[in-house]
Amino acid sequence: MHNSGRLYTIACNFIQGLALVFTGILLLSGLLFTCYAQDMTSQEVLTVPDNPLISLPGMLILGGVFLGLGGLFAKSATRRKPLLLALVMVWILMCGGLLILFGRTAPAADAWSVYSAAEALATGDTSVIHPTDSYLSYYPQQVGLMAFWELLIRLWNLLHLDLQAYHFIKCLYVLLTCSIVYTQYRTVHLLWADDRIDCIYLLLAGCNLPLIMYSSFVYGETPSFAALSAGIYFLMKLLRSDDAAGRTPAHPAGDAVLCILLLTLSVLLRKNSLILLIAVLLVTVFEALNRRRYRLLLLCLIGAILSVSILPITRKAYELRAGNTLQDGVPAMSYFAMGMQESSRGNGWYNGYNFNTYQESDMDTRLTTQRSEQFIEERIAYFKAHPAYAMSFYFYKYLSQWADGTYASRQATLATLGERHPFFQKLYDGAYSQWYIGFCNIYQSVLYLGCFAFFFLRLWKRRATALYLYLGLIGAFGGFLFHMIWEANARYIFLYGLLLIPYAAAGLSGLGDRSRP
Repeated sequence: MHNSGRLYTIACNFIQGLALVFTGILLLSGLLFTCYAQDMTSQEVLTVPDNPLISLPGMLILGGVFLGLGGLFAKSATRRKPLLLALVMVWILMCGGLLILFGRTAPAADAWSVYSAAEALATGDTSVIHPTDSYLSYYPQQVGLMAFWELLIRLWNLLHLDLQAYHFIKCLYVLLTCSIVYTQYRTVHLLWADDRIDCIYLLLAGCNLPLIMYSSFVYGETPSFAALSAGIYFLMKLLRSDDAAGRTPAHPAGDAVLCILLLTLSVLLRKNSLILLIAVLLVTVFEALNRRRYRLLLLCLIGAILSVSILPITRKAYELRAGNTLQDGVPAMSYFAMGMQESSRGNGWYNGYNFNTYQESDMDTRLTTQRSEQFIEERIAYFKAHPAYAMSFYFYKYLSQWADGTYASRQATLATLGERHPFFQKLYDGAYSQWYIGFCNIYQSVLYLGCFAFFFLRLWKRRATALYLYLGLIGAFGGFLFHMIWEANARYIFLYGLLLIPYAAAGLSGLGDRSRP
């Protein structure tokens, strides 16, 4: 075995062990705790201990339903699997349409600022590109999403309808939600070629209520993850095609180009997608070295260059168009500092520190960084002097993100222009909210159970594995580490939860194999 082969084996073994520990922690925390916001005004995240005697049976019953229905649809897969796929797509389209018509969610806060800038630019007003009097000089990383929305708004304006363009954007997002499910479904089949796993995945995706709720969230998550999931699918086609059988893909160049473009687009729409892109690059480099397929390294190099440069290029294009400049914006260090602070909503959640410090520093990025670094040093000293407090702080910061089965979907989509239908109003802050929280909590426990089962069974059976199979898990773990030190929010964890669904489907299917006589 050559040196790269030994390194590859070590990496696989390490990731297998890490995956088991990580998903085991997720499973325990999901069974023992529930985090949610009850008051939609304060949006304080409550941490409530669960009774395992109640949460465990609920998880097993729902998991059994997914497994049983998945097996039922897989029995006549040629006929029933396309039917299930169609049913899930129609379900998402129907629920998404009802949310648009009766939920009436509107962009707010940062989303509204980006939308307003895109709307102005679509009408030829370039005054939003300004070094001081511009939202973009605080958050220049939003130029990519703004560019995307400007294009959509320009297309919408061609119809000359007296209706806000964000309604059109929400309709598009419902379609993109369907594309997320479809590309993940195709990826699941590509990786395991198992009809029951395919069917369980579709059932899990269709019952993911936050996924449906977020289809009305006018921001960067949905289009970014749609591009990311499609990019990962084309990457898996490249990596899977010549894995064991020595096959070559039918259109390797086309798959490579689509992979690079889609992954770059995901970063353009949401800068935090760089976390997942790093996972993609790491896995692809290991696969290239292990297989001695050095052309894959070229794919990594091009992908890295484009993903790092796409936002600066877009920003420069807008500056040239407006004949003006933007500031460098709120520095990353201030987010790290804010992630170490208490907040009215939860530990490490947004409390205005980054924005306020930047503003008080006269929009001087370097001075803001210095002040943030000083605060971080003071906070670390306090944590060292009070280790019990530090452990409690990060424990509850972790739970507020990873033990919230709703992924803050009610808070994120709360803003509205116009009156909501009574049913949806009760879903946000009325009687139905408890049912929503309860189901999402049990669903999340099933998700974690399936993931843990998948990694446990692979280790227990000592199955040989390929590193690319763990790409989603590596991305999710990277997100876990990042948001333990960055600003916290369960909304940020939502996309990592989507990455875990394929593993949960395979794990539940594996448990079904173990339960057979």
